[in-house]
Amino acid sequence: MKHRPLIHRTNIVKIHGTPGKAILLDEFIETERAGMTAGRLRELSGFSARIFAKLATEQARQHHDLHEGAESLMRIVASWQTGDCADPLPKHLAEAGVALAYLLKGVDFIPDSIPEIGLTDDARVVARVLDRNPELRP
Repeated sequence: MKHRPLIHRTNIVKIHGTPGKAILLDEFIETERAGMTAGRLRELSGFSARIFAKLATEQARQHHDLHEGAESLMRIVASWQTGDCADPLPKHLAEAGVALAYLLKGVDFIPDSIPEIGLTDDARVVARVLDRNPELRP
């Protein structure tokens, strides 16, 4: 049986570059959601090649739920739902955008360049957005 690493399930994350500073994952998502616009969401759909390239890395393959979640979010963002959306975005679309924007970052809570754990935070953000928004699940 192939070993499947578990993603870290804590709801507290450290903010990169600010030693000792921590924030609840839900607070991070809500803060970022407030800045997500319909235009930014449509822009994110143009970065699907970069997101899929990141998911194709060996490090990303260790997080089976990251693949599934990110692909689901990309389908939604590329769908008709985002073409007709306007500001303010519905909560689920704004949070889908937050997760995808987070995937595009290289330096985030845990920098992606750290072997074996660099995408753990990415997987956690995607999983938490999906947990908060069941309508985003396939």
